Amino acid sequence: MEVEVKLRLLDFGTHQKLSDLLSPFHIKTHLQENILFDGTAKELSSKLVVLRLRFYNSDSRCVVSLKAKAVLGNGVSRVEEDEEDIDPSIGRVCVAEPWRLCSIGYSSRILKRVRDEF
Repeated sequence: MEVEVKLRLLDFGTHQKLSDLLSPFHIKTHLQENILFDGTAKELSSKLVVLRLRFYNSDSRCVVSLKAKAVLGNGVSRVEEDEEDIDPSIGRVCVAEPWRLCSIGYSSRILKRVRDEF
């Protein structure tokens, strides 16, 4: 299980205090580039669905992610998330030409689901 904690910090000073507090536990920084996709008619975002390509450390890894079925209760958001690795060069082609996501939808479990459900 993965748990993400998101905090709204008031200002830079608050951020610095938190960074100082957590820095002894820091292990590694992962440089990430996130690209979000949606249709021209907002077919995904209108259903609170997020389709993302995430590149790690330039192009050493690429992950396609689908976040869907978000439920908010007592100030806590729970969301279904599915991820799978794809070849970073294919990911870059899809960033340059988003219509190509459809062509890899037959080999990607996540993109097949996007095509079928959304």
